[in-house]
Amino acid sequence: MKSYSTLAWKELKAQKVTSILILIAIVLSTVMTTAIGQSLGILRYLRQQQAVQLNGYRYATFHNIDENQINELSKDQRLSWTGSNILLGTTKLKNSGVTISLNEYDKNSINAYPGISKVKSGRLPENACEIALSQNTLELMNFSGGIGDTIHLDLDISLLKDKNATYKYGADFKLCGILENNYLGYSSGLVVGIAGSGTAKEILPEKYQVYFLDFITSNKKDFQRTVLNLADEFHIDKDYIQYNWLYLDSLGINYDSNSDREGKTSGFSFMTVTGFLIGFLVLLAAGLVIYNILKIAVGKRIKEYGCLRAIGADRKQLYYLVVKQICILCGIGIPLGAIIGTLSAKGITKIVTSSFPPDAFMASSVEEVITLIEQNSSSKLLPLLISALITLLFAFLAAIPAARYAGKVSPTVAMAETFVKIKRKNRKKKHIRNFEMFYANLNLKRNTGRSAITIISLVMSITVFIALNAFSNLLDSSKEVQKLHIGDYSLTNETVGFSPSIVAKIGEQRGVASLSTIKFMEYHQNKNRSLDIKIDFQLKQPYETIQVIGVDEERLKKLYPNMTEAENQALKSGIACLIKNPVSMSIEGEVHEATSFKPGDRITVQDCSMDVIGNTEAVSLVGKGYSNGVQVIVYDTIYDKLTGKNEYTELYPILAKDADKDAIEQIFKDICSEIPESSWISFNNTDKQLEESCQQIKMLAWGLIIFIGLIGLLNIINTTYTNIHTRIDEIGMLRAIGMSSSSLYKTFLWEGVYYGIIASIVGSLAGYICTIFVQAATTEKIALVAIPIVSILEVTIISVISCLITTLIPLRKITRMSIVNSIDIVE
Repeated sequence: MKSYSTLAWKELKAQKVTSILILIAIVLSTVMTTAIGQSLGILRYLRQQQAVQLNGYRYATFHNIDENQINELSKDQRLSWTGSNILLGTTKLKNSGVTISLNEYDKNSINAYPGISKVKSGRLPENACEIALSQNTLELMNFSGGIGDTIHLDLDISLLKDKNATYKYGADFKLCGILENNYLGYSSGLVVGIAGSGTAKEILPEKYQVYFLDFITSNKKDFQRTVLNLADEFHIDKDYIQYNWLYLDSLGINYDSNSDREGKTSGFSFMTVTGFLIGFLVLLAAGLVIYNILKIAVGKRIKEYGCLRAIGADRKQLYYLVVKQICILCGIGIPLGAIIGTLSAKGITKIVTSSFPPDAFMASSVEEVITLIEQNSSSKLLPLLISALITLLFAFLAAIPAARYAGKVSPTVAMAETFVKIKRKNRKKKHIRNFEMFYANLNLKRNTGRSAITIISLVMSITVFIALNAFSNLLDSSKEVQKLHIGDYSLTNETVGFSPSIVAKIGEQRGVASLSTIKFMEYHQNKNRSLDIKIDFQLKQPYETIQVIGVDEERLKKLYPNMTEAENQALKSGIACLIKNPVSMSIEGEVHEATSFKPGDRITVQDCSMDVIGNTEAVSLVGKGYSNGVQVIVYDTIYDKLTGKNEYTELYPILAKDADKDAIEQIFKDICSEIPESSWISFNNTDKQLEESCQQIKMLAWGLIIFIGLIGLLNIINTTYTNIHTRIDEIGMLRAIGMSSSSLYKTFLWEGVYYGIIASIVGSLAGYICTIFVQAATTEKIALVAIPIVSILEVTIISVISCLITTLIPLRKITRMSIVNSIDIVE
């Protein structure tokens, strides 16, 4: 023998089946890492594009700045892009629950909002007092004209922090364009109208000609520092900074979350941890398959290694022999897997992109889509090298235990063929009801190491499938937007409200699954700072209001998730309340301290003394927004006691899946027509648009999940096949002592069932734990989540069936062999 390298190659050729199985595991591992690496860039890009469609291409916005500040900021090198717009005012559309927000955009800014600026007919406004509105907005206005006709709007406008009353005025506009419908604003009751350049100077007093500057910073890492430095240099109050959290979160940029989403952070750290966790599980699954096959292969060659030790081979040489075999197989498998993984990722992407029109990707043509995808894919040398190195590392880590096992073989023990010490425990005699089940169970216990590794290999594949399924949900940027509305519809009446009988009528309608409600009463201070409601405290600022809000039990739980049963009862009995404090304001450089309450404080409203048990987020009506003041949030019936009224201000019906929408909507129309100043709005189109915004991401993610699931399935087949194939001599011995083919099949099938069931239980538990970490990337806290029952059932059924099939195929071939050949088989 010239060298151990030669022996390593000869062993691989001599044991073709084992070598091929290890090679397949290495190829599959490389395919997985490569496909994931290639797809991550595309998935990240699609998520960013979705965020842009939903909330604009901007990092943040400075509010209420003048023209000089706009010019200076536009030239600042710390900003790579800027765009400005001016709010011209808002107008509420009668009987619709929708308010138009009319803005004058510059060319840069309007291009940053693709979701609201797609033209259906006509063109975008270019000149003063030209206007473009969406088709559905014109329908809500009962506008029967067309392009070129005049539209009159009665508008209201006020500054963000203004002591004066709202400025009201009317203006005529020329309709120059009809926009594509955009229902996303329905969640807040706002739709956007676009006016031409110069409109503000023509129709607005100078006081209200203030700008909003959208911008993107040149440096992502120093984003927050840059924003604060700019705000300080240009004397921009912190309250005038609005962060585009949807886009920032998709980019993984850290920012001051308190400015936009109270109590929430960007979610980047947990997202990163989750990504690493998924990648580690994928690699560990493949590594365990390699280890399992190597361990079994080395175990079969114990006698051979003993002979090598007897003729002078030391432990290091045997160690080198096993490692050399892995090097040879990796040299073949890794390049092959990289090629297959790259082609697979591109294939999945091509299928997804061809299923959607170019404008779904903010592109004008299919060629532009392909270019964008290629620019954001990871098909470069570095990711491929990383994939190869990771696979090589895990292959070596998988080979080390087998190599150590080979190196520790005693020549005497190996050549004597005494490998296992059998220890029999004293067992009680019992009736065996099913011999095949009993014998399969004994087989699993007889070689616990092999059984454990086989089960663990299956467990990892199951875990990866469940974790990837949960991980795909993180890619949807629209989930936060979906939370902005409660039900499928909202019915609003801010004057007389809806009587309890109307609420009962809606709740009793067939097809209405549930009904959430709000009772809302707002009290403004008079000139002498008095209120039309009795309270035992003084509001610190004259512009602050008192808002008494009654909500149902489910809404209370959402507003205060950590509420105990005792606190719940206290709220229901009227001895406790929740408080939303007003926002402190800085007007002309002067900071105005706001009224503030904290948990443990005690307030009295209308002679009802209540403990403040917690602070919560603002509660507002659709299309109205938050009015700065103290919100006293109480249980539904307590509101009646405090205000002397029992009418409901806003209703949020949720329909069953089989509901007749047309019939129910007709009921809503009838109710709103009977009660003056009532309006209703449907969120069906909003939800549909949000769902469509994530379709391309979901399809690509599911393509990746199915692809990796198939690879996991192949790993299950590989592991089970190896387990059967390496026991040919055992099967031959069983047949020699009289076991029938039927009993043999049943025994090994029961082993497959045991493997599948045990692995499914453990894998489902591990997958659920991974799902908890995945959800933590969204909520920024670790908490129990709903069990992914569908995913668990799917993967359990697939695993058990796979184990049975991969047991039957090799077993059928082996049972057809001669008994003598089975016992003496040499691979």
